Amino acid sequence: MGIEIGILFYIRKEKLCGGFEMMIDWIDFGQVSAERDENLSKYFFENGVLQAVIQNRHQFLVLGRKGAGKTAVFQHLSENPERYISTHDIAVNLSLQNYSWDVHSLLATDGKAQSLAYIQSWKYVIYLLAIKNLLEKSENNKKIKEAGKIISKIYTSPTPSLGQVIGQKLLQLSKFKIPSAGLDLEGSNLDSVSADGGEISFAEVRDDNQLQVSLNRSIERLSEIFEEALLDALGRNRRVFVSFDRIDEAWDSVSFENSQRIIAGLIGASEYVNSKFKGSLRPVVFLREDIFETIDLNDKNKLRSDCGQLLAWSKDGLTRMILERVNFFARGSDNSELARVEDLFDRDQMRQQRAPFDHVMLRTMLRPRDFIKFFQLIKGDMINRRDNPFEEEAVHESRLECQAIYNAEPAYSEWLVEELRDEWRAQFPAINTLFSAIQSNGRTNFTREDISKALIQVGAPANAGDVSGYLKFLFDNSIIGFRVGKSNQWRYKCFFSSQGFVESDLYKVHDGLHRGLNLTESRSTSESA
Repeated sequence: MGIEIGILFYIRKEKLCGGFEMMIDWIDFGQVSAERDENLSKYFFENGVLQAVIQNRHQFLVLGRKGAGKTAVFQHLSENPERYISTHDIAVNLSLQNYSWDVHSLLATDGKAQSLAYIQSWKYVIYLLAIKNLLEKSENNKKIKEAGKIISKIYTSPTPSLGQVIGQKLLQLSKFKIPSAGLDLEGSNLDSVSADGGEISFAEVRDDNQLQVSLNRSIERLSEIFEEALLDALGRNRRVFVSFDRIDEAWDSVSFENSQRIIAGLIGASEYVNSKFKGSLRPVVFLREDIFETIDLNDKNKLRSDCGQLLAWSKDGLTRMILERVNFFARGSDNSELARVEDLFDRDQMRQQRAPFDHVMLRTMLRPRDFIKFFQLIKGDMINRRDNPFEEEAVHESRLECQAIYNAEPAYSEWLVEELRDEWRAQFPAINTLFSAIQSNGRTNFTREDISKALIQVGAPANAGDVSGYLKFLFDNSIIGFRVGKSNQWRYKCFFSSQGFVESDLYKVHDGLHRGLNLTESRSTSESA
């Protein structure tokens, strides 16, 4: 013990004197939340989804699970458009975190199918923002300039912000006078576009059907005018990309149905615009995959196949992501970069002769957020033990300890359980009941009969159809896995994306959820994937 204390004292002395710095002092992994990560653009690793969407004019949907990195990709495009589009193109990037959902709810067009209700209003938003950005780039097209004059009459500026576009001034359109036909965007005809004057409130429009009808007529007519101008201005040599992120911001149990209609409208409008402009005006919608599945849309599978790009990750991609982040902080502290992810750890193998990175990976849903959180907890455990005066064993600060991986698992598992609850609590609140049933069963492995009994114990429906539906949901979200044929390998959706659900004699809860659900491992059937 005396020798170890002496060595630690020497190390601390060298650190204070600037001799060298231990890994645990400089290493970092960035933030779990992309919007709060100020260094994201400096170490962002993009796995190809952006390039695929930009190059294929038919695609406008970027789908991925919560935590897959959609906002990171969106933010990277916002900050580095020159890496993906030409200097003649324009990128408009809209984070709908503070979007005025209440005002937008007035813009649904009556008499259309629910999934189409908001298409017209979203077309208006896309067109207006495209014209605004063209004007900011000094666009000389005559019709775009005339459209800008109309926008100025409405918003007192040809380049209003998103908050102004969908805000108080929009309500004035319920009293706006726009010719139903014949407006050819010539300056002499713009005098016929006028406002009645006087402020109008959200409540007035909400409670007055005539004002709503007038508002929607104005928006429909303006959309026609803006569309004509944009068709005249855009072509192969100039494209405008309008990207939407955080569209699920209002996705909760209170506004669930309204959010479905709003998101369906944006997808419908994007499909229309993309087809109409043949790629010269390109909406790009970043959306959670689970939310897309719950929305009432015609030809949903066709949309996913032809117009969607799935943001999914491989082991190689996630290895690159971690190394990019670690090496950014290594350079910043004048330390050597790591060539291999294996160089992060103090041992080559953990229990069951598995590499440390693989051990971590098997406890994730193969998403960047999972890895970042797990590695943050590993570092946190080492720092806490190093700084704890009652810690008996020395912390090996030159590498990430495999022991710290084991120590971090309970906190990580609790976090992962809450991530899944948060992901599904709005559209599938039964997830809480399913977790209660799994906890009631108490084992990592269970049969169909086991889960049926557990569902009854927690007061949930447990007929044959219910249980089959629950098991499929759990598998589709990588909460449980099963074996196929005579294989001893457990298959989870996150690791075997093409695997469909099949009835099985035995199911196993994902390794990353064991601690968070307080499950006891069944040793005789505990082989991991």
